[in-house]
Amino acid sequence: MTRNELIEGLNNVLNQQEQLSTVVFAVMKETLIIKKLNIHNDEINHIQNMFIGSINDKIINVEEQTIIKVSEADNRANTVFEYDLDLPEGLNFYDAALNDQAEIFSFQNDDLGDIDSLIIKIGTEEHQIKLFKKLSTVEVFGRGGFSLWPSNNRLERFNDKVLRLTPNFNSVLVDDTYVFLDLKLLERSHGFHDVIVREANNSLLMVEVLGILDSTQGIVDLLGKTSFARKVVKIRYSPVLVRNIPNAQIINFTRNHPALANKMRYSEDGEQIILHTKIAKELFIKMLDDAYLTSELTTQYYESTAKDVVEAQELEEVVNA
Repeated sequence: MTRNELIEGLNNVLNQQEQLSTVVFAVMKETLIIKKLNIHNDEINHIQNMFIGSINDKIINVEEQTIIKVSEADNRANTVFEYDLDLPEGLNFYDAALNDQAEIFSFQNDDLGDIDSLIIKIGTEEHQIKLFKKLSTVEVFGRGGFSLWPSNNRLERFNDKVLRLTPNFNSVLVDDTYVFLDLKLLERSHGFHDVIVREANNSLLMVEVLGILDSTQGIVDLLGKTSFARKVVKIRYSPVLVRNIPNAQIINFTRNHPALANKMRYSEDGEQIILHTKIAKELFIKMLDDAYLTSELTTQYYESTAKDVVEAQELEEVVNA
């Protein structure tokens, strides 16, 4: 999904204006059962307007914002993330059909303190978007400790819990695509690490086919750390692999680049790399991401994980501007 497609998908829904309706669902802790919140119509209008404003503030009206796939995510700022992997087990409920048949949240049987997150469905019968909002501890008053309430010029204990809605949200489902505002929620979600490790192993298969390493097991052993596993997932799009750079050229690069020289070992025939240390393994993955750049103007060496390819057509447009 491109940013233009994201904006178009959101506007296709939000531009319906008076035809829009909003329903709020609660996702219960532990069970992850989804229940519909029975909210007064007047308040629903306020909630709808609040989240529409938030969508505009966080996505539509943000200048120079980019969208990147989760599997290709890097450390660039002002970015939203298209989820292109299997949903982790802890977020499977996000894919559930939401309709009027959903069970109603009952104050007799349910507790506001047991709500884990909210799903806000905005749209018409034909077009909808779904916002996912993980509740923070400050958004359910009375959950832990107690609150004081004004009564006859005194403060008295308020025993009930109160749900406080803020305009923040974590992700939006638009045109069957999940878009996350950041990766923190995903990385904390139950099952996300398993998804990442599985995809990382698939990426390593591409490296094994090259035969450039004497063994990939050392890299596999480091996949327990999610941040490293994500970097391994990313190498499936490596320009080094996509462009079929010869092994000899890759090995020569690792021998001579200042950041890589003397950091790796090699087989006796010089045709394979031996990753004998943790640093060597991390540098090898970084190298496959083509993170080591050289300025053609100054011949200065640089390291960058966030980069965009400049196509020939773009260069021509700049020259002719």
